[in-house]
Amino acid sequence: MKSRILQIMQREGLTPAKFAEVIDVQRSTISHIAKARNEPSLDVVKKILQKYPYIDPDWLLSGKGNMVRSKTESIAVQPDLFSDNIPHTPTKTPVIPPKKTAAPENRRGIEVERTQIINKQPVQEPVIIKKIESRNVNKIMIFYSDNTYETFIPEKIKKD
Repeated sequence: MKSRILQIMQREGLTPAKFAEVIDVQRSTISHIAKARNEPSLDVVKKILQKYPYIDPDWLLSGKGNMVRSKTESIAVQPDLFSDNIPHTPTKTPVIPPKKTAAPENRRGIEVERTQIINKQPVQEPVIIKKIESRNVNKIMIFYSDNTYETFIPEKIKKD
């Protein structure tokens, strides 16, 4: 298929970069196809056939037949609603209707309640400090793993 795509480019007199631009694909896509690095995707084939409707799809895909469709073969191109590449031949000059001035619309607006930001002064609360009685150590007990223990009493308490 690579050689057939190159034949189309030669027939149209396009460089690979210009051909990529015409069929709306990345330049690298055509470069990779031309260097046989990648095979063309279905999207590329569809874009070629859309842009050049005279190309015979059987020839492009399989190499059978001629590059150009025969005159007796009808080219039924479905209009594409999503692109600007629609083949059309206007029969009459289109009549553009005069612009109408739009009448002002009567709409009832919905009022949105706005929130008001009120700066409040901080409330100062008095700090209450409770006096805690001082605590003293009366005794310390140490328990050992052999179920024995020792008691230590501070010297001040022993004197009392």
